[in-house]
Amino acid sequence: MNRVVIRGPDGQQHALSPGQSLIFGRPGGGADLLLAGDVHLSRHHGLIEVQPAGWQLTNLSEVNPLYVDTLEGSLIPLRPGARWVADRTAVTVGTATMVHQERAIGVSCTALAAEPAPLDRELPALTGEPTQPGAGVVLAEDAQYFLTALLLCQPWLRDPLRLRRLPSAAEIGGEVAALTGVPAGPSTMDELERYVVTDLKTLKQKLLDARVFTERPVSLGMVAAALIGHGMVTATHLQRLPGQAREWRYRWGARLTTSGGAGGRAGR
Repeated sequence: MNRVVIRGPDGQQHALSPGQSLIFGRPGGGADLLLAGDVHLSRHHGLIEVQPAGWQLTNLSEVNPLYVDTLEGSLIPLRPGARWVADRTAVTVGTATMVHQERAIGVSCTALAAEPAPLDRELPALTGEPTQPGAGVVLAEDAQYFLTALLLCQPWLRDPLRLRRLPSAAEIGGEVAALTGVPAGPSTMDELERYVVTDLKTLKQKLLDARVFTERPVSLGMVAAALIGHGMVTATHLQRLPGQAREWRYRWGARLTTSGGAGGRAGR
């Protein structure tokens, strides 16, 4: 579950949970967060909405843009009516004047620690049984992309506060090689990375088709947050991973061999 904390330039603070929202604007319009001293700020200028997989900002103004500073050197403009979707991150938000005067709103989003899944919970064997998510997305647990999804989410499944960095496609390919015992030569690793990239595209498309995300681009952080937040990939899946190593070894080995890729070349 997410927790979004919004801090005004004067120190006022609002904490929001999924399903809650906040409107900010200048005094006189009944906004939840009142910000004085900016003629470019509308009475209802911005809307922050918290969702299970992240949060989103909508520019409600009919005239003036908003700016999102990602704290990484990127200043994202939001035209009137535009929307920006974020996963768990920290940014500042404001008009051009607020940003210039360093009086922007601070928005930070973190994950609250969830209760651990029962260790004795039984999940279907890898026979094609689908997951039962809450977002209208079905993932087949015996599909190769499911292992990619699980390895992508592994750092955040182990760290509910999500302070750990998510792995790259190459790093996920390395994890696949270690788990399945596929020979880790250069050509094999290149082949695995390409398959992981394809799997990640498949996962993104499934989430886009189900309208989990309304705008692009979709980051890997957004994908991981959605997979975990909607229960498509869980800590229990991760607990069962070592016992399923043989099954994944067979499936990924067959995938590489039948494609004439690295698995086939390794034996030559």
